[in-house]
Amino acid sequence: MRTDQAYTGNGDVPVLAVSLELAAAKWKVALHDGRREKPAVHTVPQPQAAARLQATLDLIEIHKEKWSLPDDVRIVVSCEAGQDAFWICRALRRRHIECHVVDPASIPVERHQRREDRPPRRHEACHQPARAAARRARPHARSPHAVTGGRGYTSPDARAWTIAEGNPCSTATGCASC
Repeated sequence: MRTDQAYTGNGDVPVLAVSLELAAAKWKVALHDGRREKPAVHTVPQPQAAARLQATLDLIEIHKEKWSLPDDVRIVVSCEAGQDAFWICRALRRRHIECHVVDPASIPVERHQRREDRPPRRHEACHQPARAAARRARPHARSPHAVTGGRGYTSPDARAWTIAEGNPCSTATGCASC
């Protein structure tokens, strides 16, 4: 299966593209005709799945009229594979609407780069400076993880070391700020 397919048809033929994001309680419907900058996004919150499908069909008709699309416009619906996707697709095909069920792993997603001003990871900020300061103050002392064998605070000595030396870690495996 190719993940880089693009529509290469004639630009004069209008296509109404509909994307469904399915959830248990409500669906998100995005409609786009290729002429607008952004898609129209609606939430369909009906309690029954069949009622949500009918509301989606109503949205399609409303946008066909609103955007002055011809009655015989090609409608293409895509939805992510999941619980309801296949019966929805069958129901739409019975109504002569083209439908595609897409594997979520095949949808290209833009990955954001890590921000430089991100908060430190869980144990970067709390453990390293405290351990280094404790080693400088008492080079003969062992860290709580060395005292307990890396299993957390199982001995009173390890807990006392943490409190006496000012180590901010107050839990067995993490710290109070984690």
